Amino acid sequence: MKVSVCIPTYNSAEYLRECIESASSQTFKDIEIIVSDNASTDSTCEIVRSFTDSRIRLHRLEKNMGMAFNFNHAASLAQGEYIKFLCSDDFLDPACLARQVDMLEESPQAVMVTSPFRMVDAFGRTLRTISRLTSRRLLSYAELVAGCLIYGNLVGSPSAVLIRRSALLRAGPFSNDLPELLDFDLWLRLAALGPVGYLPEPLSGLRLHPRTVSIQQRKKGLNRQDVLHITEIMLGSVAPSPLARRIAWGRVAGSFVKQALTGLKHGYVKWPFTAFWQAFGIDPGFFGLAMFLAFFQTGILGFESDDNRQLRIRWGRTLCFSA
Repeated sequence: MKVSVCIPTYNSAEYLRECIESASSQTFKDIEIIVSDNASTDSTCEIVRSFTDSRIRLHRLEKNMGMAFNFNHAASLAQGEYIKFLCSDDFLDPACLARQVDMLEESPQAVMVTSPFRMVDAFGRTLRTISRLTSRRLLSYAELVAGCLIYGNLVGSPSAVLIRRSALLRAGPFSNDLPELLDFDLWLRLAALGPVGYLPEPLSGLRLHPRTVSIQQRKKGLNRQDVLHITEIMLGSVAPSPLARRIAWGRVAGSFVKQALTGLKHGYVKWPFTAFWQAFGIDPGFFGLAMFLAFFQTGILGFESDDNRQLRIRWGRTLCFSA
């Protein structure tokens, strides 16, 4: 078995059939499809059982164990050399696995490969394509961190990634301590083991709809502690100059301000005020944020990191990122 497509799901009946069909219709055929149901109360199990493809297996948990547990449970059932986590409201382009498997076969040192993805609405209409790198390449850990400190999670959503199973076993499971950024945390642990492959063409679709977990958490401002923790991990793993550190925290402050404004828009008051106060605390006077907006977001300046993980400011965008 070459690829295990792991689909953790909970009450996703509305989009699950399209998700499974996108996996079963891949041009790459040497796959198994594992659906791990987290005790759904809708017609999820009936939808899975309606498929006659012998490669599809359903495993149902007796009670809801949380997102991280369900992802890890799905992975524990996998037998393939490579693992593709496919969120149950997302979908894959037909050539996704073929293209990503090829890159991992050609780059045995790479621990995983990712690619751009299209963000679609509840009806499947493309909203935008999330793409940063302009060319196929392998990213070192230091390069990845340099990019993430400016652009956020460059690896992307689980559905965009194909992981070498042996690397996942070494890196460890998804953490239950980071409910919002559990994937970002795992990507960093994996990247510490070897290069990350990047293919520049979009190969998956990420669906945004009102019930999306990440949207609900961000509306309520629940991801701030995760953002702080991930940023501390990244800055602790490289050696930034004092100014580079201030810029990185300025970007985080900006994300907190943006979240606070979103919270106010949705009628919240208490947590947006706290978010504003946190933003000012991590970037007093918003000097770092002003520098980020004026020079880094515009691409005038960027970060670079050498083999010794020295993080410095450079002229031009970080790596070879597009606008």
